[in-house]
Amino acid sequence: MWMKLRARILLYIVIVLGTPLSSAPETADLEKQYREAAAQLVCQCGGCREQLTVCGMQNCHSATPMRAEIREKLQAGMTVEKIVDGFVARIGKQVLAAPTLKGFDLTAWIMPLVMFALGLIVVSWIVVRMARPAAAAEASAPVIVDPRVERELKDFEEES
Repeated sequence: MWMKLRARILLYIVIVLGTPLSSAPETADLEKQYREAAAQLVCQCGGCREQLTVCGMQNCHSATPMRAEIREKLQAGMTVEKIVDGFVARIGKQVLAAPTLKGFDLTAWIMPLVMFALGLIVVSWIVVRMARPAAAAEASAPVIVDPRVERELKDFEEES
């Protein structure tokens, strides 16, 4: 009888001590996931437009509840993607710190590169044009002389 009681007590101790260790994610892993989610979202207070990880306003009416919600959802077992998608569904795309790589948002990533390339082409064209000698343009231009001026020059040469 004492053996069965000892076995049950030992079993309860193993279950009680073993369950939280196996089901709860590590604190360091939760903190890493929290930082990952908070870095993808922007404070919605209307003043700072900072990422949640760097919003420094004390008792911010937007960042503080958003941070708490992220922590709660991570502790409940939600993934970072689902948390971010939930904020986007509730608030809109303006909550994202960076545009997505889909649809029209892709232009925000592509256009700076296109404009940089276009700028290089324009600057190169201007430099090449400035480096050309201007004498070639002067030699090919026809000289237009008024007949009256030619007569006066001819008279002047005859007098001298």
